[in-house]
Amino acid sequence: MLSQAQRTAILELSTQGVSKREIARVMGISRVAVRKVLRSKSTAVPELQRAEKAEPHRPHILELFDKCKGNLVRVHEELVAAGAELSYPALTAFCRRYGIGQAPPVASGQYHFEPAEVSR
Repeated sequence: MLSQAQRTAILELSTQGVSKREIARVMGISRVAVRKVLRSKSTAVPELQRAEKAEPHRPHILELFDKCKGNLVRVHEELVAAGAELSYPALTAFCRRYGIGQAPPVASGQYHFEPAEVSR
């Protein structure tokens, strides 16, 4: 996915009369990507609206996660055996997005630093 800065550069180069082919070559991206940005006439990065494949299996995933002692390979095997059509990468991405099996980071301590003195 192209960043907002890349999209801005594409639109600016186009207004300067640079061809789509040259923009693609200079930026190292495909002409199709350049064409899509020019058609949208926007620097906004589009938000992906993707259905979560693992969402219907959430209760079963949580149950299996405890049963399998956090082993996502085993969780995936059990889900597939139960008839779920879900890839292992989809399962791990789902677990990462929703913090399943990941303890929140804990600060190791607090530090306080006084402002440094400038010597001349």
